Amino acid sequence: MPSLGSLLEIAKTGLITQQKAMNVTAHNIANASTEGYSRQRVMFNGLPALRMEDGVYGNGVTIDSISAVIDPLLERSHRREISNASGHGTRADMLRRIEGLLGEPSEFGLSAALDAFYSAWSDLATSPTSSTIRASVRQETVNLAGKFNEIASGLDAFRQEVEGRMTAEVVEINSILEGIADINRQIVTQETGGGSASDLRDARGRLINQLSESIPIETREQPNGSMMIRSSGVGLVDGVYPATVELRQSGGVLSLGTTAGTSLSPTSGALNSLMQVANVDIPGMRQTLDDLAETIVTEVNTSHALGTSPAGTTGVDFFDPAGTTATSINLSADVLASLDAIAAGTPDGLGAYRGGANDVALTIAGLRDLDIPAFGATIGEYFSGLVFDVGQGVRSSSDAADVHTTLADQANIRRMGLSGVSVDEELVRMIEFQTAYQASARVVSTADEMLQSLLTM
Repeated sequence: MPSLGSLLEIAKTGLITQQKAMNVTAHNIANASTEGYSRQRVMFNGLPALRMEDGVYGNGVTIDSISAVIDPLLERSHRREISNASGHGTRADMLRRIEGLLGEPSEFGLSAALDAFYSAWSDLATSPTSSTIRASVRQETVNLAGKFNEIASGLDAFRQEVEGRMTAEVVEINSILEGIADINRQIVTQETGGGSASDLRDARGRLINQLSESIPIETREQPNGSMMIRSSGVGLVDGVYPATVELRQSGGVLSLGTTAGTSLSPTSGALNSLMQVANVDIPGMRQTLDDLAETIVTEVNTSHALGTSPAGTTGVDFFDPAGTTATSINLSADVLASLDAIAAGTPDGLGAYRGGANDVALTIAGLRDLDIPAFGATIGEYFSGLVFDVGQGVRSSSDAADVHTTLADQANIRRMGLSGVSVDEELVRMIEFQTAYQASARVVSTADEMLQSLLTM
């Protein structure tokens, strides 16, 4: 039958177990404000019963497990919205930068330069013999070409900046993957020995959340406690082995992959938006600017070549015919060299210069309202369409970022409602464990009194 010694042993298990439980509760309270901390829960279990001839007797209590309170579905939902919010927010920021480069609407933008260009030709049509107005035409054209050059140069520099940011993101991703793999190794080692690795799991969770800002991820916990990470169906962390992500460039197009040869195609996250800006948005805007520059050069040169300048020359290009891009558009060498190379009208029947002729100037000034078949709009309207598209992109991306940020916050509230620390609840548990500890201590005192009674008999 049970002895006083077994009674003391049972009381000892109660003291030790309740003390450990209070330690866990104190740890929860201490980390109530720690970002990403998941409260830990103690699960008790009775020790195997003691079988004796006269019956089966309890043998005390022990801690069965100490585990973090986590709902994997809430974690995945939170990370998905983090990735979406980060992606849309990054795209909105990048498009705002582009919007700033375009500088529209303002008196210093390309639209204003186009208007000044057309107005100068209109003034020349009014006074076709004025050298002062010819100087104005040349200067406004220099300003227009310079604005094209400035925007194109700004877009090229911005693309380099985006590429640099992508490189930094990839470096950060590889650092995170190595960190997750290292924590996986520690968790497996610690939990294989029967210990609890809740704090390590929280640290791993913070890294996974950080990773989801860059790329969308899928997670799956393995039986040994390690976490497998995948993105776009490609394994990034397999137990203690991390993949190495790399930034690739082929034909000016940036892409992601691993050094093992697999390709990554993120559909959300910051890297997806950066690739969209680098591979689609900036090249599309550059192409639009190049189309505008080529059209202006072609249309103006075609009309100008029909005119005769005050110097008596015909067939002179107003723009450099080789400069048909936003980067290279410029005045021709003849016009740069002499104002008299600028023609305002066509020659007379004998091919001689007509001082009052203004039909060439009128034609070029009329480009302001001329529909270009390739554009389905005027030159100004085509550029305004580009500005509008950028503005719409900023607005839609900003709105989407706000929506997904709200969803991420809501998911985090639900997650913290389950995993977060409530100090009031922890204090209640502390009192509960303290009461159980005092009761176990009372059992020790009672057993001691019983033993003293036996010794004095």
